[in-house]
Amino acid sequence: MKILTLYNHKGGVSKTTTTFNIVHLLQEQGFKVLVVDADPQCNITELLIGDLISELDIEIQKTGKDNDLPGTTLLDILTPRISGERPEVSTNIDVIKVKENLDLIRGNVQLSNIEDALAEAHIQRFSTKIHEKRTYIAISDFLRRFGSEKQYDYIFIDVGPSSGALTRNCFLACDAFFIPVAPDRFNIQAIKTLSTIIERWISDHDKIIDDFQALGLNINVGKPIFLGAIPQHYKLLKGKPKPGYKLWMERLPKTVNDFLLPQLRKFSTPQLDLTNGLSIERICTESIPDFQSLASLMQEYCVPVFRIQQDMTAAISETSKWGGATWKDAQRRMDDYKEKFSSIVERIKKLS
Repeated sequence: MKILTLYNHKGGVSKTTTTFNIVHLLQEQGFKVLVVDADPQCNITELLIGDLISELDIEIQKTGKDNDLPGTTLLDILTPRISGERPEVSTNIDVIKVKENLDLIRGNVQLSNIEDALAEAHIQRFSTKIHEKRTYIAISDFLRRFGSEKQYDYIFIDVGPSSGALTRNCFLACDAFFIPVAPDRFNIQAIKTLSTIIERWISDHDKIIDDFQALGLNINVGKPIFLGAIPQHYKLLKGKPKPGYKLWMERLPKTVNDFLLPQLRKFSTPQLDLTNGLSIERICTESIPDFQSLASLMQEYCVPVFRIQQDMTAAISETSKWGGATWKDAQRRMDDYKEKFSSIVERIKKLS
């Protein structure tokens, strides 16, 4: 089992949409996947179970009675541990079955309420307070025990665009990560600060591993492997990135190579190379251009972009479903997206 995330502290880079498509592709290939919504914005929950949410909303309109979504949230899971009711997080929870071999621990807009408790646990990680230490490891400990019990092949944590305590704990629970990047000036500049954040997180965590292990606490190694940067969310002109995007796409590999990889090498060993041996030529995965009108169909029908059907297009057409050259072009683009996501999935599957 491997735990992964797509992380960038800068928002607007389509990390949730890319995660959504990746997990569907893995599920189609026969892997058992769990998605954990650790973002208070709950975007991946809305993408994965949008149909169910719509049904429940219609029911409220008919009956006038509020109803709740099924399934246990990450907030529900962690609260008993944070409050001190339990020494460890219970794995007796209810996931939402999105489809066969694809499950969800849904989001909660109040999840940010535990930020202070997780931040305090980080501050107190050197202390003798066992309560704080148990809270510090709660997310990673739960995911590894639960994932093992349910025999997931992959767990994906969808985190928010922040550098707060919740995101830090989720990142350190992972075995590997991608960095989704929109190719523009500010995103490329943000790689420099992101590199510093990741270095600090790993360094702070590394200092306490021996202490936690001596106490018999199930602390994760906290050294996720970098699987690559994903350039995405850019516009095309005649089938190629527009000049403004192309400029920053060309600068992205060198920026990652100069700022992030040296930080990761500090914590690498012969047995665990956090850079994944990536040369500057392989730092970027396949690039994923903007979905354009396909994005609204993906969100409307809660399907990956490469599974949009012709009949679905009537929802956004002023006349009827797409046909002729319009549909053929859409099919071509969907095939291209699937090929790109398949290339990213191959990097994931090579994790030992």
